[in-house]
Amino acid sequence: MSIGDSGTAGGAERGAAALEASTGAQLQKIRLDRGLSLTEVTHRAEVTKGFLSQLERGLTSVSVPTLLRFCEVLRIGVGELFAYPDEQAVDGGSRIDMGGEGVAEYLLTPADTTAFQVFRSVIEPGGGTGGPYRLGTAAIFAMGLSGSTRLIVGRGARMLSAGASTSFSGQTLHQFDNPGTTVSKVPWVLSPPPIARRARARLDPVVACRAHIRVTRGRRLFRRTGRSCRSGVAISHRAVTEQASLGPQ
Repeated sequence: MSIGDSGTAGGAERGAAALEASTGAQLQKIRLDRGLSLTEVTHRAEVTKGFLSQLERGLTSVSVPTLLRFCEVLRIGVGELFAYPDEQAVDGGSRIDMGGEGVAEYLLTPADTTAFQVFRSVIEPGGGTGGPYRLGTAAIFAMGLSGSTRLIVGRGARMLSAGASTSFSGQTLHQFDNPGTTVSKVPWVLSPPPIARRARARLDPVVACRAHIRVTRGRRLFRRTGRSCRSGVAISHRAVTEQASLGPQ
């Protein structure tokens, strides 16, 4: 369950449920548009069909790592699930669901801000991401505004009290939680936004080539022989198309 910016869970239950329902409904729509069954998605994401069914109906919350696995299976960036602010002077931000338990988050940058992305987390005592994850972004900056937030980057813990700040690579496994007794608030700056990964991936046929080559008995086999890439091996046009839509692995 998420909380409101006021720091109380009870008054925000309806809003949290509506947000979880919206996120689940978006995942369901994208899944159906892709022609994927519950069985296919849950097998690839390593969760049960019952869990995804409940999530799509807004009956349960999802951890950040699991939400990112769903996005990977559906071939989308997590930013594609967000409702972006459309005003130049953003007041409060647009409520988003990045997963986790006891966390309310607000996006502060419009969709046309391509160099960086800023959002704010409001974390109730005991709330957090629900596990470690990576984001497709080069750098993340975080600063404590109030309360106490424990940020674990790699194997090290960093405490973000009011005024404390830190930065790290988004490619490093990280997670956060609130070990205190009062609500904590943290703004995050991500550069570049995670959604930018897909566009870059489409321009790299060499990555697609490597991903779809299978070596069997010392011979390279291909789904369909096509032109040659710079590495001197044949590359399948179908392979390039499929890997470009997947993005980097």
